[in-house]
Amino acid sequence: MKITFVLPDYRNYPVGGFKVAYEYANCLVRNGHEATIVYLQEPRKRSPYRFPLAQFSWLDSRRARLVYKSRKPKISWYSLHKDVKLVKATDLDARRVPNADAIFATWWRTASRVSECHVDKGAKFYLVMDFAPWMANQHELEQTWRLPLKKIAISGWLAELVLQSGVPEENVEVIPIAVDHDRFRVTNSVRRRAKRVVMLYSPKPYKRSQFGLSVLLKCKDAVPDLKASLFGPLQQQLVAPPSWSEYHGYVSESELIKLYNAASICLCSSAAEGFALPPAEAMACGCAVATTDCGGNRDYAEHERTALVSDPDDFASLANNVLRLLSDEELRVKIALAGRDRIAAFTWEKSTRRLIEFVNRHS
Repeated sequence: MKITFVLPDYRNYPVGGFKVAYEYANCLVRNGHEATIVYLQEPRKRSPYRFPLAQFSWLDSRRARLVYKSRKPKISWYSLHKDVKLVKATDLDARRVPNADAIFATWWRTASRVSECHVDKGAKFYLVMDFAPWMANQHELEQTWRLPLKKIAISGWLAELVLQSGVPEENVEVIPIAVDHDRFRVTNSVRRRAKRVVMLYSPKPYKRSQFGLSVLLKCKDAVPDLKASLFGPLQQQLVAPPSWSEYHGYVSESELIKLYNAASICLCSSAAEGFALPPAEAMACGCAVATTDCGGNRDYAEHERTALVSDPDDFASLANNVLRLLSDEELRVKIALAGRDRIAAFTWEKSTRRLIEFVNRHS
């Protein structure tokens, strides 16, 4: 089978939605299928005004599009299979975009472009990873959900939102995303770990990193030997971290796995997540997870069983959950082992097999 995933403009740094498409593409080619990643540049309209500056502006934008397409994409932060094809394009009907059995929009801004492309590009699907209000205006987002595309939601929570917008149930499938357990695994005994919390530190408002950092500061008052490891998309932190914490910024995947295995607890303070990959990956590496109920993590984070979960705005509850894990070693180990067992059921092989079955049913 030939499958195309349409991403927004090319970017060579960690992005969760990009990683999902790359994981699917890798798994597809490992199983004998063909996968293409298309980086779709946003269209620019020619200026209606006829004066020199406007014409130069249009020429500059046209030149920029030619340069955009001519530069070969390179991905340094993720190990992409050599047989996955990478294409830059400003038009999905362009010759460089291959004909396929299926083409997937992966972002709300690419959904309308996929719905309008030629049928030769494949049956049209939408891998739903966006959510309001942080990813898009709710009205605009729901309009894309109602486009004539078959939808795969990456979590049960997102599927509920899509159905609430009026999309027929038969047009929506829940296929949770997954973790690569050959890479994200326990390499340091769950029972012998220091009092260290690992947390994603991001400038995106819905990640609420300052909220999480405040939780860590409160916990430090009660547990003086607490340490923290922060990682994220920025090379430099927005604010100076406490002296008892380490800010690693952007880290390679191998370094991230080491951070997870060095920590006993993973803290997630997000207001909303399509699935929440970092705590899922941390679970696979043996961390006990303390998290907000951010929607997408409900597929694997069950309160008092596989994680300790609090309401998104309940600061006291989130801090208390971290303190419980820090002070009760038996509870921490129990949650960590149960979390590892739960997340083990989420594999890319299983998700990819279900994606192929869905495409076959609707092609």
